[in-house]
Amino acid sequence: MNKILDIIFPFYENRKAKKIIEAKMFPKNEQGEDITPTGILEDIENSDKISTEKLKELYDNTFKTKDKLEDKAKTNIIGITISVSLIIGASGLLSAINIKFGNSLIALCAIIFLIAGVTYMILAGLLVIHVLIGENETYNVNLSSIANGEKLLQDDYDKCIAQNQRKNIIRNNYVFTSYACIRNSLACLFIILLFIAIPNNLSSKCQSDALEVYSSQTYAFSFTSSTIDYLKENDVRDVVERAVISAMKKSQSNESDGTFSIIDESNMLFIKYEVSGNSVKILLLEPYTIK
Repeated sequence: MNKILDIIFPFYENRKAKKIIEAKMFPKNEQGEDITPTGILEDIENSDKISTEKLKELYDNTFKTKDKLEDKAKTNIIGITISVSLIIGASGLLSAINIKFGNSLIALCAIIFLIAGVTYMILAGLLVIHVLIGENETYNVNLSSIANGEKLLQDDYDKCIAQNQRKNIIRNNYVFTSYACIRNSLACLFIILLFIAIPNNLSSKCQSDALEVYSSQTYAFSFTSSTIDYLKENDVRDVVERAVISAMKKSQSNESDGTFSIIDESNMLFIKYEVSGNSVKILLLEPYTIK
């Protein structure tokens, strides 16, 4: 369960890891007072045999690692650009899914996945922006350490290397979390793609099933394939059903069966339907124009 939560909310795990690392970067004693952070040489035997040149090499490598992580972070900023494109195209995308299925539950699922996908992509961009702005601190060797002897210089290198390495771990975790958010966003968008890629005959069946289930207290509606094609392009299903029920209540008894035609002037529609008991089949839908 925790693994699933970490996948869905990768930024939460990143936050916990950052607190652990910062506790090592800014340690406190039992009284809550600041103490000197440990260096990389503390747990190494015969650390006095490590030369200053070697420490300087490790020190320089921390800056190279920082630059590489920031380069990776810069490439992830494209996530914000993708988010803007998704937001701009969201209306047409959701409208197409709603028309294709004619099912409010499927449309709601699509909305949820789209919002989640855009949110993940925006978070991915914000995380790497934070790497470039909020986590750009580095620890540098003081000039006074160079002037005050080899021992003090080595100690300064030791502390700076350890702090820079910890800071690089924080940067790396942010970049990793950003990639995890992009992964989750792509998963959400892939699910939306599946909605769009479902064959028309299957979506028509889903839509037809939904329409047949829908009924007033008295009538159950079904639609022919030609009318379903019209409904895909024009969201008038509820309008058609209300118009037919209203016409049947006004001019027909519940026992009347047969084929009938009406004109819904308020919505400019010509509707042809067939009644058989409590079942109503919509045979034809066409726009109506007054000449």
